[in-house]
Amino acid sequence: MNPYLELILPSLVLPFILSLIWLSLSRRYPVFRWLLPIIWLPSCFWLVGWPKAIPQEANEWLWWLLILSMGLQALWLTRPRLTAWMQTSLLGLALILLAWPVLRYQPSLSLVLELIVVLLTAVTLFFRAESNHTTMPVVALTISSAGLAFITVLGGSVLVGQLAGALASVLGAFALYECYRRWTKQGATPMQLVPVIQIYLALLLIARIYAEIPLGSASLLLLAPLTGFLLASRFAVFGSIASTVAAFGWLLLTTDSSSYY
Repeated sequence: MNPYLELILPSLVLPFILSLIWLSLSRRYPVFRWLLPIIWLPSCFWLVGWPKAIPQEANEWLWWLLILSMGLQALWLTRPRLTAWMQTSLLGLALILLAWPVLRYQPSLSLVLELIVVLLTAVTLFFRAESNHTTMPVVALTISSAGLAFITVLGGSVLVGQLAGALASVLGAFALYECYRRWTKQGATPMQLVPVIQIYLALLLIARIYAEIPLGSASLLLLAPLTGFLLASRFAVFGSIASTVAAFGWLLLTTDSSSYY
């Protein structure tokens, strides 16, 4: 197969086609919006391989994180605060598992602090999800994921970049729908996007630890969805754009060489 097709089929073409199908289904059957994150799995399995019973590498934990997070979504409408705590605990466990090889052999205070910051970001997003009034949450998360993909590929990891690109493509049709509706109708609510946020934060951590993207770029990519989600304004998405562009600029100014993961 053409190497360019191998690059774009699982990370762009397949997830976007599935996104279009899912958008069509969700307009007729709204329950499909709660199941939106599941269409990232075909790309994940294509890129990472069929799931192993016991994951050996960081990216092999991602599908577990997604499935468990989606399972917890069933409780959200009846017990939102409990669900938010459970989602936070799940992410905390996932972050430790993802970072464990480094924590075990090269522990550092800076890495522990970075894990705490990611977890605090998740707490903010999860506990604000129920009462969030932003009008373009999907667009904000799509921009953040696309920025993560681009920066990670340039920073040293094609695989992690493809996984992030697939995440952006999964949201693509829903993001276009939000734009088409003139910023007045959400493609999906923040609560429905929580499993996607879980994967985004996990990929960001993998990119930071293993692809070694600069701390400044990682921080700005962490800020990008926060800005788009927390500001109750149709213009909040421009904060996500600004953060993503700044993250790319930081990479260009500071990077020299990175190892591939």
